[in-house]
Amino acid sequence: MSRKEHAQQKLVSNAVAGMLSTVVYMLSRLLLTPVILNYLSLSEFGLWSLCFIILSYAGMGGFGVNSTYIRFAARYLAEGKEEEISKLLSTGVTYMFTFCSLFFAGLYFLMPFLMERFNVDPSQREVAATLLLGTAAVFSIELVLGGFRFIVNGMHEFTREKTVTTIAGLLEIGAIIGFLALGAGVKGLLYAFAVRLVLETLGCWFIAKSLLPSLRVSLRLFSREHLRHFFGFGGKVQILGILGIFLTAVDRMFITAISGLAAGGMFEIGRKLPSTAGGISSSSFGPILSTSAHLEGKWKEGKWKSPKERVVSYVHIVLITLLLAVVPVVFLDHVRPWLPASSSIIALAAAVSGVLLLALLARSFGTEKRLESAELKKIYLDAIRFTNIINSILFVFLIVMAHPLIDVWVGTKYPEAADVMIFLSIAYSVQLCTGPVTMLFRGIDRNGRELEYLLVQTLLMVIWIPAGTTAWGLTGAAKAIAASMFVSTLFLIWRSNKTFSIRMSEFLGHAVSPTLLPLMPALAIYAISTIWPQTGRINLMIQILSCGALFVLSSGGLLWKFVFSEDEKARALELLPLKKQSA
Repeated sequence: MSRKEHAQQKLVSNAVAGMLSTVVYMLSRLLLTPVILNYLSLSEFGLWSLCFIILSYAGMGGFGVNSTYIRFAARYLAEGKEEEISKLLSTGVTYMFTFCSLFFAGLYFLMPFLMERFNVDPSQREVAATLLLGTAAVFSIELVLGGFRFIVNGMHEFTREKTVTTIAGLLEIGAIIGFLALGAGVKGLLYAFAVRLVLETLGCWFIAKSLLPSLRVSLRLFSREHLRHFFGFGGKVQILGILGIFLTAVDRMFITAISGLAAGGMFEIGRKLPSTAGGISSSSFGPILSTSAHLEGKWKEGKWKSPKERVVSYVHIVLITLLLAVVPVVFLDHVRPWLPASSSIIALAAAVSGVLLLALLARSFGTEKRLESAELKKIYLDAIRFTNIINSILFVFLIVMAHPLIDVWVGTKYPEAADVMIFLSIAYSVQLCTGPVTMLFRGIDRNGRELEYLLVQTLLMVIWIPAGTTAWGLTGAAKAIAASMFVSTLFLIWRSNKTFSIRMSEFLGHAVSPTLLPLMPALAIYAISTIWPQTGRINLMIQILSCGALFVLSSGGLLWKFVFSEDEKARALELLPLKKQSA
């Protein structure tokens, strides 16, 4: 089997491994929290959470580095340049060691300020300093040595890497319980965190060495050429990652500022389950980066845009988005008094101007090169198809069972959270199909399309969320988020289909139509929950579990019978443990 065939064959099993490991992690952490709170006070638990809030800023420094490891390890493997992987790893370790040293030193000198800023009680400041510096040290080591993990990913061995991290995570849970039982207190969480790091690093190091015996880390292998990869490609991914983090927080920022803390809390309740479901679905995207980097593909026809032309395209996209975004806003009651003319005239002028600019932009896109790669085109369509099928099962269930789920989880006093949950489930189910697209283009180093998509979504959210929240409260905010994600996703799909020369009818038939099938069992369980509503948490839980089992089995059966091809059925059966044992 060639390396190219190996990379493609590994894609499905790697994606499934990512999803399974995420499910295990989420369930284990959910069950662990009550155990921790049985040993720690809320202030101690909050102190532990504070450590990771601060560390998240350091973690942003690893966005571009991780993707650089994966992309270029895959490329060097495809080109037969395995010796370059050692240079890549050595350069990355040196770069991250420098970054983490500066971060740790800065954190040490800022410690008095942080204690005051976060109102840490004087009696807890010694423990707080130990936790902050201890977690920072462990986390810094993880960033520096994490290259082994992502080199393994770049060599298409996500399943083995996820096996190591899952086992290490489960052992960390055992260590946490053990240290807490021995009276280590909140420091026990730090010790267990360090145990997990050691196990993960050693495990990934052994896997990397078994895959590439010549792999080594040495200061002598530091290379300016490879450093340019971390600053060039990695820098672009870094910017995209920071913009993505902003988008995950901007909704809560506007809602809390406009409607207050109580509304922010209600929104958080409604967001929790869709966000968790989204985490399960998105965990399958990672292998697409390494596989697309390995294949890369060829470009034909058209031309490459110059930097000046790309800037002009970005300006066009911003102007089009702004013009079309104001069209619905000018009809809102709280906006009309501020307008210099009637809402209809302004909306018509903005819409016409936006459509004309969009036509010019489409003509500009038509002159660009097209990607000629049957393998990448298949990955593009199949990955979106797979993501949409998973989303149709996860999110359709959340939509039709939103009110019973919220009632059994937090009680019957939060019906507005269920309404928020419905619209966010719609929003996330649409947006998540962009994950495979952005990973694919990131793998072939065409990050401009992801930037265009994020620009559109950012501008729409910044305009529509405050407008929707002011006009209709939390439900308006959720509708605005759904609309922003739908429009920006539609733009990215339109843009990407042009790159692969895919007709919209072909895209809808292959990637979207399968998602309609689970609507049939969804209507059935909605009817059951509506006709026979239950009261009391035990009865509700039984109904939810029964409806969930019925929905999953019915949806799976319909998809197997009417949607999956023979090749897809064969690949699905190959993933079953029993199938492997019998073979």
